[in-house]
Amino acid sequence: MASPIYTHDTIYIPPREEDSAPLEVVLGCSWGRCTFCDFARDPFRILPGEKILENIEGLACMFPEKERVFFLGENAFVLGADTILELFAQIREKMPKVTTFAMYARADDVLDKTAEELKALSAAGLDALHIGVESGSDPILSERRKGLTAQQMLEAFRMLEIAGIGYHLTVVLGLGGRDYSRLHAIETARLLNKTHPESIWCLKLTLFEGTPLYGEWTRGTFHLMDPVEVLAELKLLLQNLTVTDCIFEDTTVLDSLTLQGRLPEQKDLLLRAVDRLLAANTVQ
Repeated sequence: MASPIYTHDTIYIPPREEDSAPLEVVLGCSWGRCTFCDFARDPFRILPGEKILENIEGLACMFPEKERVFFLGENAFVLGADTILELFAQIREKMPKVTTFAMYARADDVLDKTAEELKALSAAGLDALHIGVESGSDPILSERRKGLTAQQMLEAFRMLEIAGIGYHLTVVLGLGGRDYSRLHAIETARLLNKTHPESIWCLKLTLFEGTPLYGEWTRGTFHLMDPVEVLAELKLLLQNLTVTDCIFEDTTVLDSLTLQGRLPEQKDLLLRAVDRLLAANTVQ
């Protein structure tokens, strides 16, 4: 009897990839040191080749009509370019209708690949990476042990643009806490304004018990922002954004409300929506 093709009951996939067939290739995160991330506690593991092939065969039975595959794992792009290209070929053999691929990545996964490798991956169907920026502030990135600077992330995004690979960016509102909220918003906007993402997705910081940041909060050295303060931080970020041809999404309000619009055309509309929420003070 074939083993299940997913290790866990819950599958984490970006909302924009809901129509993709999810293929498990990696478990955990190769970095695993961010102080705020619940995934940092999961041991990192690349699945054996025979298990991935088994997963591909199972995926082909479950989703025979799918045209897109999303590689699961907190940063599946850590895999070498040759390995990824071989997986693309194996998938196409079992799922001939598949034309494109996407996955999560860290910026250093991009930096570790050559321009030629990125172009080969693009030509083979990789058209999107989902990357967590978290913050554009180097002090905050350092404090949260992200392992990257804003400049390194910019270099990675430029490499993707040259290779013709699209990218979607995620920001964690509240990551600087109450003390560094303004710095977080302004510096993150400054970073994003130098990029050309297909989308920007803002999430609200969640504290997970057992993470280093949770410990800072319990000791009183990290000041967690309330939902209204996070919404004000979102407004400041939006006010300073000048990105173009980009979908902006926010799900910070207890994941119960979603703001979505295209920048820059709907920036004013988004800001008015935030102002209405702040004026009503209905965020709990």
